[in-house]
Amino acid sequence: MKKMKRFVSIILMVAFVFAISAPAFAADKRLKVGVVLKTLSSQYWKIVAAGAKTAAQNNNVDLILLGPPTEDAIEQQINMVQDVLSQNIDVLVFSPSQPAASVNVLLQAKAKKIPVILVDTGMPEGFNDYASFIGTDNLAAGKAGGKALASQLKPGSKVLLIDGAPGNPACNDRIKGAEEVLKASGMIIAAKQPAYSDREKGYTVTQNVLQANPDINGVFSANDEMALGALRAMQQAGKRVPIIGVDATEDALKSILAGEMYGSVAQGNYDMGLLAIEKAIELKAGKTIEKRIDSGATLITKENAQDLLDFRMSIKD
Repeated sequence: MKKMKRFVSIILMVAFVFAISAPAFAADKRLKVGVVLKTLSSQYWKIVAAGAKTAAQNNNVDLILLGPPTEDAIEQQINMVQDVLSQNIDVLVFSPSQPAASVNVLLQAKAKKIPVILVDTGMPEGFNDYASFIGTDNLAAGKAGGKALASQLKPGSKVLLIDGAPGNPACNDRIKGAEEVLKASGMIIAAKQPAYSDREKGYTVTQNVLQANPDINGVFSANDEMALGALRAMQQAGKRVPIIGVDATEDALKSILAGEMYGSVAQGNYDMGLLAIEKAIELKAGKTIEKRIDSGATLITKENAQDLLDFRMSIKD
């Protein structure tokens, strides 16, 4: 009888240990995060990706990282989101190239009960089916760039504004902010053209604008890739004018240090990637995260470009 009681006690003890161990095992399951960016080919997005990779490595997160070859490959990007949604991810981190076209795929994420963290670019006004947005106040970034450009020009100067893709709110807001400050400072907006965040398109757009407006005095571009294209067109035309971009990419920083581009508004793009993974971890741990997180922006000129370039090089893959 004593042996039977002892046997039952052992069984109960084993069952108790299993009962308290099972949740611990479930808690140890690796978090799986799908990250779909606008592209992985440009310097800006490589820095965002580097931040995400660092946070994933530091926190033992299983990371799926995707992005189309160019920012205007909208359908391909949406297909990538659909792909990661089918891979049993816990959280989706997404930067929509065309927010309006991305509504349906985010509704698919909602139907699968997969929370979404947006980076860099938000969704259309009124769409709130996401956990958090991490990015720059792009209107303020544009105003900072416009103010810097106006400081290098006289009232009445003619300015070229180079936008990203139509419908891209990040780029559109930067142009809106810059235009507001430049006009208030007495500048003339001679032309405003989209170049789809592409260096070659920035070059072609600037060439075309110079044919009709050879007396352009300055350029503000919604990103550095287009700004560098504009720089090449200006150099070929024998013109030296202040050019300001956004993103502070490696090539732009080198151009600023060489005295070519005047400046760039640096976004906290490394922090965007880093914070996205950290917030995904908090989210799945049951914590409440902020609906909007400002990753910051800083004007970069020749005075502070080297420090940022050194940092960029230190995190380069």
